[in-house]
Amino acid sequence: MKKLDTNSRFLLVLVVLLGWPLLTYGQFRDSFETQEWHFGKVVLATGVSLSGQVVYHPAKEVVQVSSDDGAISSFSPVNVSYFVVNDIYTGKPQLFRSIFWNLGKQDTDFKKPVFFEQLNDGRLVLIKRQTGVVAKPTDNQIRDPYQEALYPHTRGTSESIQEAYYALLPNGEIVPLRKKKRDLLQLFGEKSDQVKQFAKSNKLDYNNPNQLVTIVNYFNSL
Repeated sequence: MKKLDTNSRFLLVLVVLLGWPLLTYGQFRDSFETQEWHFGKVVLATGVSLSGQVVYHPAKEVVQVSSDDGAISSFSPVNVSYFVVNDIYTGKPQLFRSIFWNLGKQDTDFKKPVFFEQLNDGRLVLIKRQTGVVAKPTDNQIRDPYQEALYPHTRGTSESIQEAYYALLPNGEIVPLRKKKRDLLQLFGEKSDQVKQFAKSNKLDYNNPNQLVTIVNYFNSL
């Protein structure tokens, strides 16, 4: 086997060093995007507003704010009214509200505050619930020191996220949308035929998040 000369070995090492941050960033980028939000505002139940670097952890049901001096404050839904963040890729503001919910258990009157993302406004509000599982990386899993330095509270953990959609009714009832089209058409009632025609004419897909919001907004406009 032909040995690499000094220049070739140097070039190989340089390529590896330059490519390693891209690799680790890509691995983190595929995990959970909310950990990459840069700026936002958290409004507490007391009315106090905190602005800074905001990170939301659905698996832990916690939102964290990093102040200018580097101090990190953590809040659960019981302490928060709502928080708003700007996605660094789209620039779109995202609103998360703390809403009392029975956790989907129909045989109980007990409710507790949890975080939902609010996707629209109107008499029928589309909300999204994010849940996840916190897992520690395996020994052979590459970790990103840049990410850990920026967000020390995420060090050594990762999150696997699932999303579920719900409809928030004017009376405060939260209806799960297990089959989005079927369940929404039932909620649309006598307006369902008009909405079906609108969705068909505009080739809207109930399983596309943006198009789903368009469908619900059209119902609200009727």
